[in-house]
Amino acid sequence: MSPTQPPWREQFQDLRGRRPDLAEKVCRKLLVDMQRQGLVDFDSLDDEVTQVLHLSGDRRGSDPNRPKPKMSREGRTALYELAIKYAERYLEPEDILAAILLTEKRQLAFDGARLAEDVETPLIELREKIQEFLEFAPGEAILPRATIIGTRAALVRRLLTDQLPFIAVAKKFIRVSDFAFLLDHLIPTEGNQGRVGGKAAGLLLARSILEHANRQGRFDTEFKIPESYFVPSNGILEFIEHNGLEEIINVKYQEIDEVREEYPLVERLFKSGAFPPILHKGLEEMLWKIGEKPLVVRSSSLLEDRIGHSFSGKYKSLFIPNRGTIERRLAELEDAISEVYASIFHPDPIEYRKDRGLLDFQEQMGILVQVVVGKEMEGLLMPAFAGVAFSRCEMRWSPRIKRTDGMARLVLGLGTRAVDRTGDDWPVMVALDQPNLRVLQQPEEVYQYSQHEVDVVDLKHGQFESVELETLLKRLGRRIPMANKIFSIYRHRQLVPILGLMMQSDDQLVVTFNGLLNSSFPRQLKHILDLLEEGLEEPVDVEFAHDGEHLYVLQCRALSLASSASHIPIPQDISDGDKIFSATRFVQMAQIRNLEWVVVIDPRDYEQLPSREAMLRVAKAVGAINRKLTPKTFILVGPGRWGSRGDIRLGVPVTYADICHTTMLLEVARKKGSYVPDVSFGTHFFQDLVEAEITYLPLYPDGEGAIWNEEFLNKSPNAISEIVPKFTDLEEVVKIIDVRKVSDGRYLHVIMDGEAERALAFLGPEHI
Repeated sequence: MSPTQPPWREQFQDLRGRRPDLAEKVCRKLLVDMQRQGLVDFDSLDDEVTQVLHLSGDRRGSDPNRPKPKMSREGRTALYELAIKYAERYLEPEDILAAILLTEKRQLAFDGARLAEDVETPLIELREKIQEFLEFAPGEAILPRATIIGTRAALVRRLLTDQLPFIAVAKKFIRVSDFAFLLDHLIPTEGNQGRVGGKAAGLLLARSILEHANRQGRFDTEFKIPESYFVPSNGILEFIEHNGLEEIINVKYQEIDEVREEYPLVERLFKSGAFPPILHKGLEEMLWKIGEKPLVVRSSSLLEDRIGHSFSGKYKSLFIPNRGTIERRLAELEDAISEVYASIFHPDPIEYRKDRGLLDFQEQMGILVQVVVGKEMEGLLMPAFAGVAFSRCEMRWSPRIKRTDGMARLVLGLGTRAVDRTGDDWPVMVALDQPNLRVLQQPEEVYQYSQHEVDVVDLKHGQFESVELETLLKRLGRRIPMANKIFSIYRHRQLVPILGLMMQSDDQLVVTFNGLLNSSFPRQLKHILDLLEEGLEEPVDVEFAHDGEHLYVLQCRALSLASSASHIPIPQDISDGDKIFSATRFVQMAQIRNLEWVVVIDPRDYEQLPSREAMLRVAKAVGAINRKLTPKTFILVGPGRWGSRGDIRLGVPVTYADICHTTMLLEVARKKGSYVPDVSFGTHFFQDLVEAEITYLPLYPDGEGAIWNEEFLNKSPNAISEIVPKFTDLEEVVKIIDVRKVSDGRYLHVIMDGEAERALAFLGPEHI
């Protein structure tokens, strides 16, 4: 370089040699910059161009009704030379150099956006362009916000989703470097058209929102996301084609009973299928990178986790130990992915899609593979605790709790027990802004209705297991991370903290999370929820885990909320004979009128059934009733936990497709039985109820002052032989009451006054 030649000139000459088009763009930028500063005037420049090119006449023209003279190629070249001349005269050398660098970086952004918009662009080519953009003049060339936003939006459309509401939010937070991370963890497929799906997109957006708040100085809580890899959504289409299973795609148009009958075969066909070579090789390379760490294989469909239809729990998530030879690990992983793929054809999501007008959408399934969060102890792997949290509290157990307090469900071990209704177990529910307002207050209640089993990954036997808490404590003792924050000691009918006490042989440890809830954790978790709600511009639902050292965000999605009903007080002039049932706990605000049918399964009858098969038959009967009765004209009243996935003695093991047409679901806890409802709020099951606009209410018929009209609910004529004659053999357990027939043409009405914490069902005329 000549000692007298400024650095910018050599840079410009190099650019002119490599990319003449970019050199011209530099000139254009310099002209605009100088014009804005009042250093040049375009009309005067036109005159100079005329002189330089020895043109005659007035180049500016004087007739406003005639087009201005066209600038020739020579004229444009001369204009650009003048741009360099005046830039050297008026601008600082570093400003000219900045314009050169900015122009080149802007072009890299444009090139990246163009490649992203072309679905045929190989992803490796897109990744290379993004890397080139990130490495070019970092910290020197700061692009205009419009250019940045445009590039981000193009990458969101290409890799995450085409949903306009999501794009509008994501382009503000997800940086180009985040897409580099995504592409570095994307498993290759034969085609290039796939996206990562809703669950993966929600996780990436949540991470970006929190990191954005951190850069602004608004958030200092340390958090992580698990080591994650992404199989794009086109992978399932390639799998189907590779195995000749194309006819299965149209199963969704069959009657739901046919879908249910065929699903076992569909699942077996998927689980016996082979993976396309490119996807197979990509999964193998991923396993080499990860090493022998337990994995969770999560669904991430294109429809999943959208506002208004989150598909909570509709598709499978499977744990695998990922131990042994690479051949064994790969076979295990592919088996899990194929089972998650098959779940897209399960009757539950198909019924769910049908109800929401989504059946014609070509659903595709991305896969999110994550390393399981936790510590390895004595051949078991589990987090210290996990759970699900919500920025809004829809089910309030105290009038002091506000809707905006947020809430969480906490469990020891893997978070499956926080989102599923599994076994005779109870998570800890907490209002995050008021963590001392517990659902249960008396120590003996806390002890009885606490967590009794813990979900872990058994590394020795290579499987997901539920271990009794007592067994786990004998095996691990105080090696469980954060034990002093998770457990309390139940001694002499009192709960006392572990710290500072000598453990006695007759002490009982109870999962209370008292230590955790008296720490800064509830406030930190609520802050995370508030930031995510602010960023997404919607209430949020977050799954998380803590390994004893770090908090991990596992999943984030918009939270579907029940529409707020107006406040209507319970009528005071109802005769005792017309009152059917009442409630004073966990009452929301709702009014349900003109009900024609009541379906009742009394816990006392249900618990006397002789076998598991008989209880499963009750679930089938409920599904048949759900399909037969006119939607939203009936309510379901049943024992304990509807939708129980563990001990089905605790509740009828229905799925979404079995209850989706009811207008209200009631869970009955009887003192003579063993059923105490676990409040559904926070589970995938509760999300189903909210999205299907099904009102939920727990009933305690044997409580003081409770109304339970035995004459109406248990002695009314049973219409089961008329509605579902196939299940007449269950008439002693499943009762279908034709309300109008047994009440002289009247209807059943339910008024729920959330402010007064009271609900009453009563008989009355239409439109009361």
